[in-house]
Amino acid sequence: MEKELNSALWERIHKVGSELKLSKIAGVSQPNLNHIKNNHVPINNIRLGTLRKIFPNMQIDFLGTGGKKGIEGRIIGMINRLSTEQRADLALAIADKYKGAVEEKLD
Repeated sequence: MEKELNSALWERIHKVGSELKLSKIAGVSQPNLNHIKNNHVPINNIRLGTLRKIFPNMQIDFLGTGGKKGIEGRIIGMINRLSTEQRADLALAIADKYKGAVEEKLD
């Protein structure tokens, strides 16, 4: 989760133009933002309110299901816990396994 936060923060800073601009937009002090960006603050010590200021569109999926229920939600939850590389491998394996069925559906 730390890598995701750090990556998202760098992207957000880049999107607004600078760390100083983001600190003003979010209402978070620039030194505090810098500490978060440079991993000087453990993720467990960052207040949820601070994260919501920095990432106003942030959504939390407490159950890791993408909002889906039942078996679909459990499958999505399992996929969400995979690394990006593992997800790509899974997608290729599924595409290969069911290629014929997909082609039939498209015809």
